[in-house]
Amino acid sequence: MNYTSVYGLIRSGKITEALRTFEEMLRKAFDEESECGIKVIKYVLSKINKIKNIGDYHTVADTLVSEWKNIVSWINTNNCGRFSELVDAVRYYIFYVALKYYQAIIENMDITSNVVDVDLMIKVSKCYREIGEIDKCIELLEEVRQYDLYDSSVLANLADAYFEIRDTEASKLFFREAFFWDPQRIDVFDMKSMIIKKLIKIVMDNGYRGEEVSEWIPIYGVIENIFDVRRELSQEEVNLILERVKSMESQYNSNRNWRNILEPRLLNSYIWLIDYYFLQVEDYEVARSIGKILQKFSPNIYSKLKLGVYKWL
Repeated sequence: MNYTSVYGLIRSGKITEALRTFEEMLRKAFDEESECGIKVIKYVLSKINKIKNIGDYHTVADTLVSEWKNIVSWINTNNCGRFSELVDAVRYYIFYVALKYYQAIIENMDITSNVVDVDLMIKVSKCYREIGEIDKCIELLEEVRQYDLYDSSVLANLADAYFEIRDTEASKLFFREAFFWDPQRIDVFDMKSMIIKKLIKIVMDNGYRGEEVSEWIPIYGVIENIFDVRRELSQEEVNLILERVKSMESQYNSNRNWRNILEPRLLNSYIWLIDYYFLQVEDYEVARSIGKILQKFSPNIYSKLKLGVYKWL
C-alpha cells in the first residue's frame, strides 16, 4: 500500500487501520515517513481518547478544534511537519471528527425553535473549511448571515472563506463590513487571508497591541487602500451610524479609559460617512466637513488619509 492510500484511511476515519499499515510498512523497510506516521497517529489517538472522555459533545468538539494548534506544534517539533500529506490527513481527521460532534448537537436541538446558535454555526463552517468543503462553509455562513446582517464574526469568517476561493471583491467587502460593526467579535489571528495578515503586521508595526489590533485594522485598511470595495448604504444605516457617532463622541470626551477603543471606532465611522457623502450622495462639502472633524480627533490619521486616496479631503 502506498502513502496516498494510507492517508486516505486517515481521512476516512480508519486511523487505527492506518497505524497498523504504517507499522507493516516499517517492518518491511525503514522509512522516515512511516516512522513519523506511527508517532503522529499514536500521539493523536492518545489526545483524542482523552478528549472523548469529557463526555459533553460541545466541549469535545471545541477541545478537538483548539487542540489542533498544539498537535501541529508537536508534529513540527518532532520533525514530521515536512510530510505535508500526513499533516493534511491528520488535520482533516481532527476537524471531521469535531464536525460530527457539532452535527450531533444540531440534530438534538429543538427544531421548532427560531433561535439560531450563531457561534455554533460559525464553528461548523470552520470545520467545513478545514476539510476543504469551502462551498459548504460559505453556504452555511450566508444562511446564518440572514439572521443578523451585521454580525462581525459571521462577516469576517465569510470574508476569509471568499478570499480562499479567490473572490477578492466579496472578501474585501465583507471584511470592511465586519471590522466596522464590532471588531472585538473577530479573532483576527485566526484569519487566513493574506490581506488581514498584512494589515495585522502594519497595525502592530504602528505600535498597537492586544484588543487594539482589530480596532485599527479597518483604519489602516483604508490608508493602505486595501479595504477599497464599498456598497451603497441605506438611509436607515446612515442614521444608525450618525447615532453611533454621537454616542461615541460623548463617551470619548467623558471616559478616557476607553479611548484606545473609541478613537479607532470613531475614525472608522467618520470614514464611512465621508465615503457616503462623497461617493454616494456626492455632497463634497459635507464630506470635507466630516474630514475636518476626523482631523480634530486624529491629525496623524487625517494626514495619512490625505496622502493616499483621500487627497481631495
